[in-house]
Amino acid sequence: KVVSKLKNTAQILYLLYLALFSLFVVIYYLAGMPLYDSFVIAMGTAGTGGFTVYNDGIAHYGSSLLTYLVSIGVLVFGVNFNLYYYLMLRRVKAFFGDEELRAYIIIVLVSTGLITLNTLHLYQGVSKSVEMAFFQVSNIITTTGFGYGDITNWPLFSQFILLFLMGIGGSAGSTAGGLKVIRGLILSKIAKNQILSTLSPHRVLTLHVNKTVIDKDTQHKILKYFAIYMMIILSLIFIVSLDSNDFLVVTSAVFSCFNNIGPILGTTSSFAIFSPISKILLSFAMIAGRLEIYPILLLFMKRTWSKR
Repeated sequence: KVVSKLKNTAQILYLLYLALFSLFVVIYYLAGMPLYDSFVIAMGTAGTGGFTVYNDGIAHYGSSLLTYLVSIGVLVFGVNFNLYYYLMLRRVKAFFGDEELRAYIIIVLVSTGLITLNTLHLYQGVSKSVEMAFFQVSNIITTTGFGYGDITNWPLFSQFILLFLMGIGGSAGSTAGGLKVIRGLILSKIAKNQILSTLSPHRVLTLHVNKTVIDKDTQHKILKYFAIYMMIILSLIFIVSLDSNDFLVVTSAVFSCFNNIGPILGTTSSFAIFSPISKILLSFAMIAGRLEIYPILLLFMKRTWSKR
């Protein structure tokens, strides 16, 4: 909560959402997008939903400026909204000092740089390669999924980076889906502490995020969540693999559905390539990914429906 009362917190966050949405409607319109399109694309940006007016997505406008603006827009909505409240209070240090935000920015920049270098030979000039890489990275990590061009000809290295970003997702407290950057950050710190404790068994280690100690109970909850997350992902990949022999296609389809992203890697086809059973499973995966895992698992537990 950003303030003491949950009701007031919700009001502040909704107003921030509305203000940012309105801002991007104006920005897109001033950048040359038709007014109706500006509303639709701004809705897809704000909700990290990814729906566009035309089948060819953002590529329809043929504008590098709009491509960059949409890329920046989805990244803005992939940030924890609580941090924007800090900016309103002029707590700039608290905003830029947030560890999750820094990790989020670093992941985006490093991924964009690596993909740019890996795909230079596919585009005419560095600028186009950067544009394509930045757009795909921003849309995948924020689980938005706006379409722009064909990336099936990208090297496997670049596509696996996108697959990694599908799993990471955006920040906690944002409109993005996925595992969330903060969970990935805490998991990496748990792994680091585990290695250090092996080297120095008697050393007392604590885990800090934003100068706050993360207690063992919270760490265990995150580890349990990650274990369940991976078990569901692997189970879905195992079943959906009956429909396709392409590992990248199957894995990206599962990651895309479970993390509410949209596109499939490694193919230009849609989800029509999968059987009805796989589609039903992937549909449940989308619901589970949107509602969080535990409510869906509880729904299918016998104890939930027991009268006792």
